[in-house]
Amino acid sequence: MKFDTVSTLSPPWGSAPAWQEANFSIDFHIKRYYSHLGPVLQIAREACVRLESIFPALDAICRLTCPRCPAPCCLSASPWYDWRDLIFLHLNQLSIPPTQTISGFAETCCYISHKGCTLPRITRPWICTWYLCPAQTANLNARNTGQRKILSRLLGEIKALRENFEDAFIRVIS
Repeated sequence: MKFDTVSTLSPPWGSAPAWQEANFSIDFHIKRYYSHLGPVLQIAREACVRLESIFPALDAICRLTCPRCPAPCCLSASPWYDWRDLIFLHLNQLSIPPTQTISGFAETCCYISHKGCTLPRITRPWICTWYLCPAQTANLNARNTGQRKILSRLLGEIKALRENFEDAFIRVIS
């Protein structure tokens, strides 16, 4: 018997009840341990501030590449919210999207429209922020080296902060 992992696996919380339960659970733990979450909240807030700081550069790159792209990533990729994404949204008190982006890996993100993503950039899954397609990477490489280095450094810092607030959150609620 052939095992097709793409059709048998699905992203976490792909069903509406699972999505609601995951978000309820995170919210429950934040409320229960809120008095112990000060340092965790600070790390998550710093990640949010740094993330917002790179949006102008990412928006500029997208404006130059995405409208003319023959195969937009958002139509062919299968991005989804992971555990860190949900913790990030909850700790920063950001709007939680009504559903997971996809319920199966063969699907297209439910938040894509003919004008692009319908989600505010700050609430999109992390992969939608850090991934740069080849055209975007080439565009960035053609720009000044300083901007490329700054963006690369900030993406690395945000990634580390995401790992830090996840680890800290788990320590507090465990």
